[in-house]
Amino acid sequence: DPGLAAALSIPNIVRNQKYSATTFVFKVLYEQFRYFFNMYFLLVALSQFIPALQVGFLFTYIAPLVFVLGVTLLKEAYDDFQRYRRDKEANSQLYEKLRSDGQRVRVPSSDLRVGDLVFVNAGERVPADMILLRTSDKSGSGFI
Repeated sequence: DPGLAAALSIPNIVRNQKYSATTFVFKVLYEQFRYFFNMYFLLVALSQFIPALQVGFLFTYIAPLVFVLGVTLLKEAYDDFQRYRRDKEANSQLYEKLRSDGQRVRVPSSDLRVGDLVFVNAGERVPADMILLRTSDKSGSGFI
């Protein structure tokens, strides 16, 4: 049954993002506090809440750490957004697929499924794991 096969097949979607909207802050902070110096500065800043250990103004201990973490959060957000844009571009690239009635239709690469016959032209990215059935090269070679 083609409907059942389509429902069970794994989607052909490229996703290189490191974070989701719900895990972004937690994962970035976890990655940053794995480094010794960030953890050290956090502990020094937290020690300033204990009156016996307080040396100077609390702001002078917390501000540099907050600045570094803020810049890191912005950088990671920008990088992840760029990954999202590249993924969206790759998933929406159009390819020719042969339908069961013999017609060629152009579909985005994210709509390709297992068992589809796909035409890949010279210079195009191979959109999924594929088996080469035929090539238009006279020697029968395919260069990927």
